[in-house]
Amino acid sequence: MTAGAIGLTEFRTRLERIAAADPDVVVAMRPDGTQLSSGQLLAAAQRVVNALGPAVAGRRVGLIATNTVEAVAALHGVWLAGASAVLIGPMTPPAESARRLAVTGCVARLDPGEPAVVTALASDHDVSTDGEAVVIFTSGTTGQAKAASIPFRSLESSARTVVRGLRIGSDGRDLATPPRSPQVVFVALAHMGGLLATQTSWSVGKPILFVPKFDATGAFDVIERFQMTTLALTPAMVFDLAHAPGERSIAPVKTVSCGTAPLPESTRLLFERRYGVPILRNYGQTEFTGAIAFERYDDVKAGRRPPLSVGRVADGVEVLIIGEAGVEMPHGEIGEIWARGGSSMSGYLGAADSPMTGRERQGWIATGDLGTLDGEGFVSIVGRSRDLMICGGFNVYPAVVEAAVNDVAGVLDCAVAGAPDDRLGEVPVVAIVTAPGATVELEPLRTELRSRLAAYELPRDMRVVAAIPRTPNGKVDRPAVVALFTS
Repeated sequence: MTAGAIGLTEFRTRLERIAAADPDVVVAMRPDGTQLSSGQLLAAAQRVVNALGPAVAGRRVGLIATNTVEAVAALHGVWLAGASAVLIGPMTPPAESARRLAVTGCVARLDPGEPAVVTALASDHDVSTDGEAVVIFTSGTTGQAKAASIPFRSLESSARTVVRGLRIGSDGRDLATPPRSPQVVFVALAHMGGLLATQTSWSVGKPILFVPKFDATGAFDVIERFQMTTLALTPAMVFDLAHAPGERSIAPVKTVSCGTAPLPESTRLLFERRYGVPILRNYGQTEFTGAIAFERYDDVKAGRRPPLSVGRVADGVEVLIIGEAGVEMPHGEIGEIWARGGSSMSGYLGAADSPMTGRERQGWIATGDLGTLDGEGFVSIVGRSRDLMICGGFNVYPAVVEAAVNDVAGVLDCAVAGAPDDRLGEVPVVAIVTAPGATVELEPLRTELRSRLAAYELPRDMRVVAAIPRTPNGKVDRPAVVALFTS
């Protein structure tokens, strides 16, 4: 299996082309070591095509996207049947799963397996899926999740960006070698990171190894058995490995990429000090079909890591920082991050029509994240626009306060949110998780923070908690943090 044989031009038929070139090449693996060839995976996909029948062509099929070989075969079966796949995570509550199937107009629900189970659904939606590959629901922390329509062209564009990013050594060497070492997929297939991993791995000649559920012990076992050199993890997975008991190694892993949510600096430092392996942070969104910016290996090894940085703007991507008045901000000034490239979504399904701004008509997407862009192309994130607090007329960014708190000895993790205040509108509060065996005294902590933060940034209330409230996607649940102080 070679990158040249696979190409990056037709997601819909990629598996067919691999099998035509070499039906015996291993393209997928299970944690127990079971290997599946391209011919076997294609045969499984064709069985899904037969189970779905011709009526799904040009329509949407809801796929319960487990992290299994069977789910990837089912995804390719949907594509080969001429349909689009609505990806639904296996942990999605039944009522929410039903809502997602309904609002996207799915004509069938597909549960992967051998055999796959197809359930016909009634739908009166008049949908057009021309060019649509998948529908992925973005996390709805302030309401119902929204359905983003992702075309094949955007997946192809994002895949090219990821593959270029794998060439991260100063000599152009691909640190994802050796080529027969599998690429482990811990990130959920229903998430953009998991979906792209299943596609780009083949593009660099690597089989994909699916792990249905992550736990630190199992991760150590998989790394030891299959000797992979790169890992893609979520912040929660990095946290679990950083705090895993014992002294197990992750050799021969050379780099770890981390995205899907902000990675606390304290967690990154603890992981890198324990394992001696750099974490390359990346920043992207479902709406952008993957990476907007990511850290390069050479930059990290050289210490080029501006505060709160998620790396340089990705190849083929443009970034603007737009201020409150709608004008572009100069380098280093905070504003909303806008991005443009060849990998944006087609739009949200079912969204009410609203006038597009001039930038939107030019292909720009407002990320909803606040940050800065410097003269060397480094993007730094200070928070979400909806998380921005206005305390007595001053802007307070949670990431700035969190960075200061996390830098204090004894603090393992923290989360900052804005609590309502009659006089100031809202004030920052912070929930703190202490390191094992450590004690954090709140008054001395408050005194230390006075030397690190402006007066309006100082948390008005602090509380030590057992765990930071998080959403199912692992992001900080800020309303739940506020509830710790207001309930």
